[in-house]
Amino acid sequence: MAKVGQIGLSDLRLGKRETDGTIVSDSTVKVDGLVTAEVEIDMFSESFYADDIICDVVQGFSSGTVTVELLGLSLDEYALVTGHEVVKGVVVDNVNTVAPILGMTFKSQKSNGRYRLVSIPRVKGTVKGESFQTKEDGVEIANVEIEFAIIPLENGTWRVRADEDATGVDATFMNSFLTTFPTDAPSASALKASK
Repeated sequence: MAKVGQIGLSDLRLGKRETDGTIVSDSTVKVDGLVTAEVEIDMFSESFYADDIICDVVQGFSSGTVTVELLGLSLDEYALVTGHEVVKGVVVDNVNTVAPILGMTFKSQKSNGRYRLVSIPRVKGTVKGESFQTKEDGVEIANVEIEFAIIPLENGTWRVRADEDATGVDATFMNSFLTTFPTDAPSASALKASK
């Protein structure tokens, strides 16, 4: 099978996640203007020695972030990410507001024209600031960056990925992937069993 690379990025969706793990039904938002999404993972590695040699190496997930760059952010999108409230078109930033835990999905087009779908079940976002500039001699667009801290699920899952063109993929699972914020692959098996 020929290798294919990622050539596109679109359809960022965010939804507020309840403490029981479900997504609040009316909280899901499609965020337009996605420019980049960079997933960075820090892993730990610990070597154990016995008889003056390495006898075991333990590696694992330490922390992770997803940094997204957007063409802009509406007040409603800003409020969803930060936990603030929009009242009559106004958002008041307050240091005591706690950002909610969100679910995140997006898709990336592959060079063969099909898509890789990505779900990061639990993230908490921070808008990294805003930049304002005069037009001067020309217009420069100031994009918005949001850094999302990845919060693994209790079972350790921190990301679910699926390729549209993978062998044996369930079409029903793929069609609802971006809006259901999947937390595991067995949900695809459960869909097959329910048919």
